[in-house]
Amino acid sequence: MGRSSTTVDVAVIGAGPYGLSLAAHLRARGVEHRIFGEPMGPWKHNMPRGMLLKSYPWATCLSDPEAEFTVKSFCTERALPYHDWLTPLTLERFIEYAEAFRMRYVPTVESKALTMLEAAGDGLRASFEDGETVNARRVVVAVGLQPFKHLPQDIADLPAELCSHSSAYGSLEPLDGKDVTVVGSGSSATDLAALLRERGISVSLVARAQQLRFANRPRNRSTFSRLVAPLSGIGPGWTLTACAKYPELVRLLSEEQRLRLANPKALGPLGGAFVKDRVIGKVPTWLGTSLQGIGIRNGSVVLDLVNAGGARQSRQTDHVIFATGYKTDLSRLSFLNQTLLRQIRLVEGAPQLSSHYETSVPGLHFIGPAAANSFGPVCRFVYGTYHPARALAQYLSSILVTSRPALQVRPFDRTVSP
Repeated sequence: MGRSSTTVDVAVIGAGPYGLSLAAHLRARGVEHRIFGEPMGPWKHNMPRGMLLKSYPWATCLSDPEAEFTVKSFCTERALPYHDWLTPLTLERFIEYAEAFRMRYVPTVESKALTMLEAAGDGLRASFEDGETVNARRVVVAVGLQPFKHLPQDIADLPAELCSHSSAYGSLEPLDGKDVTVVGSGSSATDLAALLRERGISVSLVARAQQLRFANRPRNRSTFSRLVAPLSGIGPGWTLTACAKYPELVRLLSEEQRLRLANPKALGPLGGAFVKDRVIGKVPTWLGTSLQGIGIRNGSVVLDLVNAGGARQSRQTDHVIFATGYKTDLSRLSFLNQTLLRQIRLVEGAPQLSSHYETSVPGLHFIGPAAANSFGPVCRFVYGTYHPARALAQYLSSILVTSRPALQVRPFDRTVSP
């Protein structure tokens, strides 16, 4: 039996880095809100254990109102090893940090799934799996990348035990004892190839790229190199530095310029700096090779490959993992009512957003990767949480009439935890 409807000023859908950061700022400003979703769910279930984050630790912090609870402060107070750039941040450590952030700033996350979002009067109506209906004046969708995984069309109907997307793996145990082929050349592909090999699984990597590219190992940089190519939270160079610091200015550019920035080559296939030595010379690679067709023979996958010279070759394998990235497409969000979806103005599948991250549907906002076509590439990084958390929380607190005083966030706990 469904529960009676409730109302709230702001409903935040998604409890990853962007949702948690926004909720922390809303709470500090006394804005009535509820946040829904499993905290850090995709990070826990759709990324392989042992993975190293590609971003520097200093650029992988969630946004809190005082900008004090950083990965560095988390590690320092717990006597954990840390360096701003020389020591990579493990997936496990980042999840631990995010959980500590949640407990400190967002104590009331409701871990349940949204099943339907639709217009209702002057606001929006959200229906959840447990039967509860929430009427919200504002809804902020922060669902991350997971709903937008991209697979080649011709493999969509193949069985999951033979073909999968790289996002299907938290545990690699289902692949034990199999011959695995990874398709792709970016960080997801190279991370998986290294982890599979180190687990003792036979793995090969197929990529169209003529060579695999990896981020440079961290090093002390001269004053001149810092001037020529300053280091930002999303990569080196003046363009990326501007995109990282001023996403609100990116939105003012032409659509063509914004789309070009949202998907720049600098953010294309690029393995992590600490993965190169675990792949090159250790994982068999088929580079400069395109996948022309795929079939099944005797319970195995047969890949029809063509190299740069036009020569065809065939490869048989037990399982293929497509590390083919993500592409924002709001039609993939099953909870969006079709009438509501048709009212959202889109730019290549992503919502066109106002300066307040608002869609063409009043009261409906998107933050995180889905906002990249409007606010630039920083939206694809944890580093990008700071701007929507601050700017959107400030905006919502200014337009939502409330008599509730700002909640006092407890001071930083200086006790060293085990």
